[in-house]
Parts: sequence; C-alpha cells; structure tokens
Amino acid sequence: MKIRAGIFLATLVAVLSSFSSGGAKADAPASAPIRGACEVAFLVTSTLHDIPGTARCLPFEAVLARDAAGDPVIPVVEVEVAVAGMDTRNKSRDGQMREMFQSDRYPRIRAATHVVDVERLRREMGKGREGKAPLDLLLRIREVERKIRATASNLNESGDRVTFDIEFPLSLGEFDLKAPSVLGIIRVGDKVTVKAAFTLTVSRSP
Repeated sequence: MKIRAGIFLATLVAVLSSFSSGGAKADAPASAPIRGACEVAFLVTSTLHDIPGTARCLPFEAVLARDAAGDPVIPVVEVEVAVAGMDTRNKSRDGQMREMFQSDRYPRIRAATHVVDVERLRREMGKGREGKAPLDLLLRIREVERKIRATASNLNESGDRVTFDIEFPLSLGEFDLKAPSVLGIIRVGDKVTVKAAFTLTVSRSP
C-alpha cells in the first residue's frame, strides 16, 4: 500500500532541488523531470500478533512545471505498487493477502494526485524541527478509490537526490476488503499502518 503517495513529495523535492537557488522565477527552468522510487513497510494487527510486511513501488516519473503565475506545480503524479511484490515472509499468509486484493484481476494498487502546490508543501515541511506536512492522496484498491490523509517528514537533500518519508493509516473496510483469518481463530485487524521511504532524482538539464 505503498502507496504512491510519495509522489506528492516528489513535487516538493523537485522544487527544493531546482528552485531553491534564490533566483527569480523567470530565471528558473520552465519544467524539470523527476524520477522516483520507494520502499514500503506496512504493519497489520491481528488477534495473535502484529504482522509486518514490505513492498516496493514501481519506478515512476513526474514533471515539475509552472502555473500561470509562475509558481511551481506538479500537474499529475501517479504511483503504483504490485500486489504480487507485497511480502510478509509467510507464503500461506501472502497467498491469503493476494486473494483479498484479488490480484489476478487487480494486480496493482494505485495512488495519484493532481496540481500539487509545491510552495505550500515547502512551507509546511519547514515548520518546526520535525518538518511534517499533510498530504492528501487518492488511493485506489481494486475498484474502490478513497482520499487518504498522509504525513510527510524527514526531508533530506543531497545534490540532485532527495529523500523523505510518508506515513498514513489504512482501513481495509473502507476499501471493501474482508480481512482474512487462519482456521477461523486468528483474524487480521482492519487497521493497517503504512510507511514509505522515497528517493527522488531531479534532472537539472535544460
């Protein structure tokens, strides 16, 4: 549930790398390509013990552009996670998880955002030592799409590379997913905590 949410931050990252040099808007590039990747960790509760899992989002691309006022925006960002790549280190449990997601019909979980306001994210991330910023994501699992509120933090820049983390809670029930059980005794809980570590590379080429 890696959630592609990270894409929003891609916007932020691109801005920090490409537009924080202090020059005038007219001197900054009109657009800059962004390449991104992320590692996802999720934690599921159950009646026996918590179940950790990992996943990896598919490589994604976005473009940092400018709106009519010359301010940086990301028109569209999309991230996908392959259900087949989600791993809890238990083959039987992973099989149940894929059945829950109906991975044969819906092999990917998708997240997207539109017209990302980069400057707002920069301001929010710059507040306080923790530097957290709220992010609204459109998450699609099977045929159900919901708006999810995530939190971005731990922003770090090094040359053209930017890293940051995002975290959000997920309710299986809100996506019409029925939590699996083992022998009718051990049942997975409804709430899932998702954390993703993103790495973005911003191209400075004209």
